[in-house]
Amino acid sequence: MADGARDTAKELLVAWRAGDLKARDTLFNLVYRELVQVAAALLRTDRKTSLSSGDLVSETVLRLIALDRIEWQDKAHFLALSARVMRQVLVDQARRRATDRRQHHKVTLISQLGAHGSLELELDQLEKALIRLAAIEPRHAEVVELRFFGNLTLEEVAEVLGMSGSTVKRIWRSSRAWLVSACGPDGNAFVPVEV
Repeated sequence: MADGARDTAKELLVAWRAGDLKARDTLFNLVYRELVQVAAALLRTDRKTSLSSGDLVSETVLRLIALDRIEWQDKAHFLALSARVMRQVLVDQARRRATDRRQHHKVTLISQLGAHGSLELELDQLEKALIRLAAIEPRHAEVVELRFFGNLTLEEVAEVLGMSGSTVKRIWRSSRAWLVSACGPDGNAFVPVEV
């Protein structure tokens, strides 16, 4: 993203925080295309969802608007929080479907982020594993969340979290290994494996 667009987004975030609703709407127009791309990538992995990418973005925007006390730092922070909210929307929908007595579908996340090709995880199983990982290693959980749900590259994750690229790469490798173990048949992994 060009520095001008990044600066514009930051100015709009500051104005929105100050109560300017026009700035909020302009910001959403500015980042809408990026949000749709992230939503589309997430939805390609969930074959059973009834949401379209537009629906997911709309639900995300509504939830973000309700978070009126967030201290937005910059566009990267905004997109990272948007990815977190999208994750929660998908998890909420999966849970609603799971409790519906007429339907018993598993929601599966198939990611190309696996070490050797695709990695297939149930969304609910991934959510539980991320909660456990966040309790043990919060930074590791943030990296996983931004990679899986934000569809960010390692470099973008490093920028969002203010970490070096090599640190993010190391955390990603160990977290990915931990997730494979935690979401495996026994699901009893408790510490990230250093790779």
